Amino acid sequence: MRFRSASAAPVVAVFAAFSVLASACSGGDIAERDSAKRLRVGMVGVDLSSIDPARGFALSVNSYIQEFLMRLSPAGKVEPNLAESVDRPDSTTYIYNLRRGVKFSDGAELTSEDVVNSLDYARDAKFPDSGKYSMVKSVAARDKYTVVVTLKEPNASWEYTSATAGYIFQKKHQGEHKADFGKPGVGVIGTGPYVLTSLDPTRGAEFSANPHYWGGSVSIPKVSMVIFSDETSEALAFRAGGIDVAFPADSRAFESTASTKLVTVPGTKQGLFTMNVQVAPWNDVHVRRAVAYALNREEIINVAGGGATPDYTAIPPAQLESIASKSDVAGLVASLPVYAFDLEKAKKELAQSGHPNGFSATLETYKYGNFVSTSQAIAGQLSKIGIELKVKVDSVAEYSKTFSQPHANVPIQYTYFNNNTPDPGAMPQQALHSDSAAIGLNNFSDYKNPTVDELINRASGTTDPHERFSIYSQMLKIVAEDVPVVPLYAADNHLAISGDFTWPTFNTYSTDHTPYILEIKAK
Repeated sequence: MRFRSASAAPVVAVFAAFSVLASACSGGDIAERDSAKRLRVGMVGVDLSSIDPARGFALSVNSYIQEFLMRLSPAGKVEPNLAESVDRPDSTTYIYNLRRGVKFSDGAELTSEDVVNSLDYARDAKFPDSGKYSMVKSVAARDKYTVVVTLKEPNASWEYTSATAGYIFQKKHQGEHKADFGKPGVGVIGTGPYVLTSLDPTRGAEFSANPHYWGGSVSIPKVSMVIFSDETSEALAFRAGGIDVAFPADSRAFESTASTKLVTVPGTKQGLFTMNVQVAPWNDVHVRRAVAYALNREEIINVAGGGATPDYTAIPPAQLESIASKSDVAGLVASLPVYAFDLEKAKKELAQSGHPNGFSATLETYKYGNFVSTSQAIAGQLSKIGIELKVKVDSVAEYSKTFSQPHANVPIQYTYFNNNTPDPGAMPQQALHSDSAAIGLNNFSDYKNPTVDELINRASGTTDPHERFSIYSQMLKIVAEDVPVVPLYAADNHLAISGDFTWPTFNTYSTDHTPYILEIKAK
């Protein structure tokens, strides 16, 4: 998934990120149970070549061994974590009071210096998630247990950022391993419930309970992460009893292959088709509108494996409902140009463009999950209005090279935004604001609209839900007219869990709070 936005979610590739597929594990490679209760978690497409929280993409590993200042509860609420409380003397100042006596896994105490170093590291402009910290003016240690984060201006998204990004690691350990920080054999030292005991980029990772964990003893003393090259091999392993937990994207195929029934809950993660508005012919708004009308969301969801709801707004309705009622959100959606599938309207829009007879282009994708089949389905749909797309399939290694190149090098793509927060400001800031059009960030459309930028800034600057909804409503109308992206679906979250374990709290945000592993219990 091309989006690079880092997330604690198990699906690690997104606006998020984009994993290098490891080799499939054979049955003999799958972690065996021992006398102690062990949880075996299956993962597809996780890059374990580095667990550096800013450089690497193994966020699932990090979610076991590191923590954020705050945390997102399973219900999507921000609550204390490494910071036991937060003071707000004014609208731009957050004073985090750290828990006393929290220790890293090596027994050293967590202090404000570790927190300042970790956050400053994460917001370094050279890293793909630095855009999440664009509102931060400074991070400073007031004393040993107090950290002050000062924002450039009031920003409602920071509360959620502090709970979903910015893993805290030990400053001393990082300083001793600047060249190989996060790599196998060095790793990262955190305060989380588990310690990383082994890391094999081609096979997986092993964890044991952290004896110094401030939250007390864990109910599952050992965890194995098992890497698979695709969901089919993962499903077969689940069926054979080789793993206990999986988070499949293609729910229908996984259920059939694994002979199991998944736990499914609504999600906010988005499937998108992006078009670079600076590159011909995608710089023609009539071309983009034609594409929007020509894409059949129901068919795309079916090809992608089901388990999703058609989405017509850049901000998914589930996020808008965090600041407005369902009826108000429904009314807004009804008022927008939603580009429901209509080939006749698509052809009329194309006829108004500079390419009335259609054109040819390349749709680049890579071998991950359902990306190839979905890209091929999109190409087939657009061919019906004269837009002929040649689907170019890269290896993950080939496609990963584009992450450090101008967005114009991949002017169109089917991708996935790991929208891992209840905050409705996340997607606009990361995917639509002109600040995020820089290389390495997530505005793949290179969309730059000063009015949209101003509205995004205004919405972030107030915590009043009614005012935010009004501002985002204005923004969504402009974006719907401009069509830099075509929202395709909001994906459900899927869980496969064996009969030896239970996860009663699994819901929309369960996999995005840290550490989600503590929600899983042995029977």
